[in-house]
Amino acid sequence: MLGDISSGDIEILNAYSNLNFSAQKDLRDYLCYLLCKQYKKELIAAIFHNQLLHNMLQSLLYFVERDDFPIQLIEKRMEQIRDIYFGIFEKIHTKYCDLVLGLDSSELVKDFGINNFENINRACRTGNHNLIRLEIVEFYEQYYILAGKNNVKRIAAV
Repeated sequence: MLGDISSGDIEILNAYSNLNFSAQKDLRDYLCYLLCKQYKKELIAAIFHNQLLHNMLQSLLYFVERDDFPIQLIEKRMEQIRDIYFGIFEKIHTKYCDLVLGLDSSELVKDFGINNFENINRACRTGNHNLIRLEIVEFYEQYYILAGKNNVKRIAAV
């Protein structure tokens, strides 16, 4: 670890040690704010700008456009998408939760995934092809909207 400290790090530590207690607390609070802001941006970019997830969702969308499709294949593909989605979420959340105490788990991204995967699983359990198609199309449209550049900036600002 000692070899990883740069001259810039030493400069910041020296400046920090010269601050009074309240200024140090303000700096820690601001650093926490910046880390939370970066966390949300990184999380949204990693999930909603992920080309693999986008391609998997798009191929699933094309697959359900057919009149008769095997539900088992839909369930398997959705399980793969869910594993990738929440794998990315957990990786980024773990990276930042060690740095920021009480880190917000970005409920928008988490709830979006949980709700949509549950809706599609529920539709698959009914066996209704039209309902499955509807849920997948809705999931894809919401994913596409959240992947829009303007929406990501708006979400990250919240």
